[in-house]
Amino acid sequence: MTSIRRRILVRVLGLLVAGSLVLGLVSYWDAAHEVEELFDAQLGQSARVLMGLLTIPEERVDHDELARALVESADVMPVLGHRYESKIAFQVRDAAGQVIARSFNVPDLDAEHWQPGFAHLRQNGQNWRSYVLMDPGMSLAIWVGELGDVRGELVHKIVRSTLIPGLIGIPLMLLLVWAAIGSGLRPMEAMARLIRQRDPHSLQPLVLQDLPSELEPMQAALNRLLEQLHELVAREQRFIADAAHELRTPLAVLQVHANNALGSKDPAQRDEALSHLRDGVRRATRLVSQLLTLARLGDEQQPEKVPVRLLQTCRSELAVLLPLALTRQQELDLDAAEGLPATLRMEPGSLETLIQNLVGNAIQHCPRGSSIRLGVSCQDGLLRLSVDDSGPGVPPAERVRLSERFFTLSTAHGAGLGLSIVQRILERHGGHLDLADSPLGGLNVTATLPLA
Repeated sequence: MTSIRRRILVRVLGLLVAGSLVLGLVSYWDAAHEVEELFDAQLGQSARVLMGLLTIPEERVDHDELARALVESADVMPVLGHRYESKIAFQVRDAAGQVIARSFNVPDLDAEHWQPGFAHLRQNGQNWRSYVLMDPGMSLAIWVGELGDVRGELVHKIVRSTLIPGLIGIPLMLLLVWAAIGSGLRPMEAMARLIRQRDPHSLQPLVLQDLPSELEPMQAALNRLLEQLHELVAREQRFIADAAHELRTPLAVLQVHANNALGSKDPAQRDEALSHLRDGVRRATRLVSQLLTLARLGDEQQPEKVPVRLLQTCRSELAVLLPLALTRQQELDLDAAEGLPATLRMEPGSLETLIQNLVGNAIQHCPRGSSIRLGVSCQDGLLRLSVDDSGPGVPPAERVRLSERFFTLSTAHGAGLGLSIVQRILERHGGHLDLADSPLGGLNVTATLPLA
């Protein structure tokens, strides 16, 4: 891939060359225009000087003598004071069309060349710029002309004197730009060198002194990425540690029950051991499911929220949990208030997980024959999902810790992850969790979500 320095250099060089060409064209056009104006003015002035000389009163100047003095032989070139004199010509005619004065190099002029004003004449491969001046009495006509290569040569010299220094200076500018770009890219090279020299396992923020303002967003983005990676690695390590810690005891218990079943001679004892084994497998399965759910909810990249049918989801989740409640001879009810919204925008699967953990916790921690009620209400733009039970309740001093991970009042009823999962879902949706005494005599757990 092309380096930044080369890309900038090519663009700057291209701009310099293009700018020089444009400047040269503009200079050429401007110089040509100014030279044309200047030389046309000189032609007009020369014609008026000749007119002035030839119209001086005769008592002061002998006109015939002056005219003879101004006639130069067409065959003999006079001694020239400047080489450009051969490029300038003139001719004077009287009212009868007779030539009374002329230069040695004047071209052949026809009647059409004596129209007053400026004109162009091409003769013998030469281009002339001419000017014809008539006196007011039409007694004299003066033609002055100039070869076109005089003007072209002057224009070319002007343009060359303008462009050549610039063209010579382009290589020098190229070297200066190369050095300037290298100096400007030095902080970026320092950042790249620092990144290359870092320990692959280091997730510490990058710290560069005197960083240009253009590189500050890059450093901030890299540091933000490193911070996210650090949090991700820490979360994965915490999940692995939690999973290993929480699965060690259930797996050991399962091993004991399996050994008891294999070593038992009594069918009744074998069935009891297998029953304990089945219950242990069920608890371990629930623990693994909750651990995976908690790990998924720990992801900071939140998926897009989708419409969820509120009452339909509540009914379907209660129907899923009903067999578990019936095995414990518990009563499960739904109390839905009037005016509930038909849908609620949440992350996919969040409402189902919320209800499963709220109601499932109540089923797990309430004794046989208890009553559990899921209440759904809406007020002041807030949706409330409340679970009341008739169980033993939770002392106020212990309620604060119920949403902590792996905290449970009784190790026989789960891993203590249910309310942690509920708390995380509510945080991702801008809600909160409240614990209070239930009218049924047990615990009231209320999850509050904003509808907007």
